[in-house]
Amino acid sequence: MVEKASIEDVMKVLLASRKSDMHQLWTTCSNLVAKSGLPPEILAKHIPLDVVAAIEQLRIKSSFARRSLMPHRHHDIYLAADLEDQKIRRMRRALDSSNVELVKLMVMGEGLNLDEALALHYAVENCSREVVKALLELGAADVNYPVGPVGKTPLHVASEMASPDMVAVLLDHHADPNVRTAEGITPLDILRTLTSDFLFKGAVPGLTHIEPNKLRLCLELVQSAALVISREEENESLNLTQIYAEMNTDHTRSRRSNSSGNIGNYLNLDSRLVYLNIGAAQTDHKHGFLQGGCDASMYQHAHDHGYN
Repeated sequence: MVEKASIEDVMKVLLASRKSDMHQLWTTCSNLVAKSGLPPEILAKHIPLDVVAAIEQLRIKSSFARRSLMPHRHHDIYLAADLEDQKIRRMRRALDSSNVELVKLMVMGEGLNLDEALALHYAVENCSREVVKALLELGAADVNYPVGPVGKTPLHVASEMASPDMVAVLLDHHADPNVRTAEGITPLDILRTLTSDFLFKGAVPGLTHIEPNKLRLCLELVQSAALVISREEENESLNLTQIYAEMNTDHTRSRRSNSSGNIGNYLNLDSRLVYLNIGAAQTDHKHGFLQGGCDASMYQHAHDHGYN
């Protein structure tokens, strides 16, 4: 019956069998999902990350028989991938036991990349607030790291869970409430949608574990963080505007000052020219001519008759 269902329905049955401890049905569905070929990024949209990890383990085990038939180069690639998977499994076991110190040693000694291992996403979904806080304080994980082609950040995951503890600790470590997925959805959009569903439908399909009070608190936290960022951006924009205005004012004053100085220079120059002309006129008067070829006696005659 399950074999004939669509992969989306199989994943729903997979989750149901997990909750009901139906091991045989779980094994059948997980094998079907593993054979579907869907990448982990797509699976993460429909099922929890720990289930995705279990599916990946099935794929790894089923590939062992094929590896012996492959060229040596391909075998090395698979071996490297297997070692990385083992490292991720060890990391998750350490997080599950709240052993963040071991994770730190893996980062420093084994070159574990916490972002590529989805450490923060996993911890938000499966661990305590203290573990997430300790993981963030290592400084080796990007709090806004997007997963796969969808681009969900840890804050998106915490918002979908409606977990005030996780939302608060992520925001305390500078998670961006306005970051968008590839579909343009922010954590605030998720919380508003969930709140709307509760108001008009009375419950959220598939998320019956969400408590209205926790959802409201998450919404208030993310809204407040988004408002703070918005005000900071407005203040920064206002400061830039003031700086540009002051620069323009200083430039205008400088131009006016230069203009006044030029006028003063022109006046001084004119004064000097007049002085020089007078001096030249007095000098040439001795020889009977003003500057410009005029007879000095004619200038004197005109002056005597009041023409000047």
